[in-house]
Amino acid sequence: MDLKRDSFRIIQVIIALIIIILLLGSINYIQVSQILLHLDWFFLILAGLCYFLNNIIMSIRLKRVLNYLGNKIRFRIVFLSQMAGMLLSDFTPGRSGYFYVAFALNKKGVALPKGIAAITSTYIYDLLFKTFIAIVAIYYLYATITGLPFEYIIYLIVILLLLIITGYFLIMYPGQVMQNFCQKNTYLKYILDLGEQSRLIQKISPYIISVSCIGWIFRGLEWFFVAKAIGGMAITLIEALLLNPLLTILSLIPVTPAGLGIQEAGIVGILVLLGVSLAAATAFAFLTRFLEIVIDLIGLQSFFSLDTKKENLLSHYNSIDGDIDERAYNSDLCVQRYFQRRRTNTIKTMLDAKNSDVILDIGCGSGVQLHALNLNSPNLIIGMDVNRSVLQYAKSKNFPNAEFLIADAENLPFKKDTFSKIICAEIIEHLHQPEKMIAESERVLKKGGAIVISTPNEQSVWGVYEFFWDVLGRGRNYGETHLKFFSVLELEDFFASYSERTHTTLFFISPLIALLGEKTLLRWSIRFDSLLERLNGGVIIVFSAKKGA
Repeated sequence: MDLKRDSFRIIQVIIALIIIILLLGSINYIQVSQILLHLDWFFLILAGLCYFLNNIIMSIRLKRVLNYLGNKIRFRIVFLSQMAGMLLSDFTPGRSGYFYVAFALNKKGVALPKGIAAITSTYIYDLLFKTFIAIVAIYYLYATITGLPFEYIIYLIVILLLLIITGYFLIMYPGQVMQNFCQKNTYLKYILDLGEQSRLIQKISPYIISVSCIGWIFRGLEWFFVAKAIGGMAITLIEALLLNPLLTILSLIPVTPAGLGIQEAGIVGILVLLGVSLAAATAFAFLTRFLEIVIDLIGLQSFFSLDTKKENLLSHYNSIDGDIDERAYNSDLCVQRYFQRRRTNTIKTMLDAKNSDVILDIGCGSGVQLHALNLNSPNLIIGMDVNRSVLQYAKSKNFPNAEFLIADAENLPFKKDTFSKIICAEIIEHLHQPEKMIAESERVLKKGGAIVISTPNEQSVWGVYEFFWDVLGRGRNYGETHLKFFSVLELEDFFASYSERTHTTLFFISPLIALLGEKTLLRWSIRFDSLLERLNGGVIIVFSAKKGA
């Protein structure tokens, strides 16, 4: 059986190589180089933008599917994983390298089977959609070459729709006879597996198909603008929209050059059939490939990103200096100092801690938040963290009636109803299972007690600040360790069992204005921020919940 499969692969490679050699031998490289030297950069930039936007919306779709399957994860991680998969798919047969997306997501805590399911569950919808467009494109090519009346395409579309709907139901709901038949063939069994995965997300299939349609338009526009950038190519927008899905289908056929990961041969062949010169078609093919690879290089970061398995995160956090929070609170950078101090004061106000309270600070860091409470004789304060250095630093500050210990936020080592106040500042976004920490905090919180949580707002421009912190070296590599972001509504759901819940959001543009060091502008930006903060548009959420008595 292996010998038969290996022989088939050898034949595939030989056929593909013959086609490529014939194409390469026919190209006038001087003409190609002349075309590439006289590009219209405006249209080339538009083409790149369309390809980039296509990847953005595909990442949004993937994030939605992951969330639907029970895997909440921040968009930045999904986007970089998407781009890494696209980069590998540029060079692999059948675009199989795209499955690396699941492995990239696995590094950030998404179980590998779930990641694969998120990819394959949408695959059947994409495949059926692109197959439909590809067959229309084949008919269009045939009609263009032979002069067949184009109005016959209406009949073809009706027939295709009926066939695709039939195929959809056969794949999604195969009877026992169909299942028995497909089990005898590896490829047919794979199609059955796709149908099983696709049933998991059938409720959001209209959304998936809609995004596929938008992505198709962006890819068609990309090709159209590349043709415009070259000039002299009589490719209409309709042709660009039709031909891109055709190439995608060709790339799934192992016997074609495109199927072996060499898509240029497929592009050149299609364009030549449409009457484009061989030189222009070749320039188009290589320019498109170059443009997409350059943009896909964004995904390189994913290959070298931190694997956020728990043991790796612990190692990373323990590499952080003990005074990290103290330095941020008293930073020489105005924007960071302003950011930290306003957030800290807001937490203090919402917590309203008294000397009679027993207080727990989950992820206490250097102890800045505990110091800001300004309690001269608290009943008991316990600060916990996973970083030995920050705990040693916090202990050296000699807080009254305070103890500091190493502990896991998802498994609090305390008895039920121990604390009257809990602080959890900028912690839940670092956890793989934040719901466990929230359940644990409810367990150890006394009736009538309160918890205050702060975390980046998913529905905000937090990513801009995260970028600045990481670039300026003033953060904790936030881009790597922030795994999940939350909205106000999601926090409301998490704490639905509590009797009272209040929140505020902080900052929009004022920390960036603080970079300028101009006090008048800063005052005006703070007023502007206050408007958006009331609309939950601030980049930080400070959320308080009181446990029922």
